[in-house]
Amino acid sequence: MRRTAISAAALLALLPLTGCGSGDDEPDVPLGWISTTYERTGSSYENRFLDRAAAPAVVADAIERERAAMDRIEDAGSVFLRYDDDIVAIAPFGSARDGSEIDVDDYRSGRSRYSTHVGHRWPAAQHDSGGDFRGGGPGSGK
Repeated sequence: MRRTAISAAALLALLPLTGCGSGDDEPDVPLGWISTTYERTGSSYENRFLDRAAAPAVVADAIERERAAMDRIEDAGSVFLRYDDDIVAIAPFGSARDGSEIDVDDYRSGRSRYSTHVGHRWPAAQHDSGGDFRGGGPGSGK
């Protein structure tokens, strides 16, 4: 009986250590996969890549097959993928606009940079669901 009680106590003590990583179930951008799959632009911006032959929707589909995004917005020929801490923006590239330029930004920078495309749907803070909206009418207590 004593051995069973000790074993049960040991298992209960270890239980919190068996969590799944950080407990964050949100997807991370597959930057490693993107960097080995697509051509670097050679610009000073290190997280910019090119696919000279595939349209943005095709590139976005390939990236999402590698790792599904939290959300996807298609606007004006570009595709924006939202991940936990990052945004992937895929825009038409080339003289015929049949290729793609892929930018990977941290959430805050990407949200600011592409706000005209994503600001209507994605919150300013990456972990904000928009539930803190407190109205806009007259009165105090806001």
